[in-house]
Amino acid sequence: MARATTFTYNVTVVNPGSGNKYYMDGILQSYITLFPGCTYEFNQDDSSNSGHPLRFATAADAAGSTEYTTGVTTSGTPGSATAWTKIEVTSDTAYLLYFYCTNHSGMGGEINIPPNFSISNSNDRIIAGGGDTAGGSFSNTIDIVQVRSKGNASDYGDLSLGRQGLANGCISSTTRGLFYAGDDSGPATYVDTIDFITMATTGNATDFGNATADDSGGGGFSNATRGGRGGGFTGTGNPFGSNIIDYVTIATTGNASDFGDLSSVRYSVSGLSSPTRGVFGGGAVYTGSTVHTNIMEYITIASTGNVTDFGNLLDAADNMLSASSATRGLYLGGIASSGAPAVQNVIQYITIASTGNAQDFGDLATAVRSGGPGSNSISGITMGGFAPSLSNIIQEVTIATTGNAADFGDLTQTRADNPGTVSPNHGGLQ
Repeated sequence: MARATTFTYNVTVVNPGSGNKYYMDGILQSYITLFPGCTYEFNQDDSSNSGHPLRFATAADAAGSTEYTTGVTTSGTPGSATAWTKIEVTSDTAYLLYFYCTNHSGMGGEINIPPNFSISNSNDRIIAGGGDTAGGSFSNTIDIVQVRSKGNASDYGDLSLGRQGLANGCISSTTRGLFYAGDDSGPATYVDTIDFITMATTGNATDFGNATADDSGGGGFSNATRGGRGGGFTGTGNPFGSNIIDYVTIATTGNASDFGDLSSVRYSVSGLSSPTRGVFGGGAVYTGSTVHTNIMEYITIASTGNVTDFGNLLDAADNMLSASSATRGLYLGGIASSGAPAVQNVIQYITIASTGNAQDFGDLATAVRSGGPGSNSISGITMGGFAPSLSNIIQEVTIATTGNAADFGDLTQTRADNPGTVSPNHGGLQ
């Protein structure tokens, strides 16, 4: 017998003592699961629904977001016959939604839609954790944005400890994301902590192991099996910084192993990946004053060894954000060294499989540095950063084209100083 693909929830409104709530088939539901390939009708015939239209959004009570309408149809007036809201769930439906009352807060709950990690599904989810939220207040908050639905970020869970300066550039497989090293609640307390999350769920991060060194501001890289970072700020020695590249096998847990070395000691390096290469761009070294670099270097992820020269950036810069598809890498914003160091709005791109200098792509809508970079096969995302003060801005570009960035939405809080970001379909996984 064929599997049913249309399901009905009979909705009533009840006050269990904490204010009105939606009940589904007589049960208070704060969390429900819907599956791609099915249509769900939320029937509001019952008179208790009068004045309580049920709708969907990408944030609880649609806080800071717009109503989610993709695949959604409605009929009638709640509390009367033929009143319902339907949603057709497909592989393109956002993984995380909320049902809510358009007239009253606190009545709804969360909807989780399990992905199957086809490329279509994987294009949705980019996750950012940590960062500096108030000039020395280091966050453990993890946010999630859903690219297809756009809009503001939602809460995902927490890191094991608040920190900034996590390795940038997505360090993740299709199933796991890693948050790598950083700067603890300081001042300048560098840590080697590696946390991981499971991409398909929400919740708090779990201990993975330890990096080979305590530092912050390294450039991240990964493909489907391996991930790691190169460079970083140690706060000791002259010059400050590291040339270490280390790596882990993402599907396991355990401590990182040595991979090789960058050509020089530097920090605030920006990393990006294709399935075969990791590329490290820019960075700075401190020997009494900060010196920016325009260096780009690459490694072959499946092997180990030292970097090979790739080419040069348009200008010497550090604290850039990065994004990539399988073929193209972007460096966005950062601190440029032309004249007085300043936050820049420049976007530049490379073809990862070749070598050569970066080319102009376009401009950010808002100049930014030290934010959380994220990408999937289609979009590059900047999350927060200094613009030039602490910001919650999210901007988006389409990687395959050239042109300027557009506004995407906002994080749940202001954050900068390199929150870590992960995605189940960044350039290293395609």
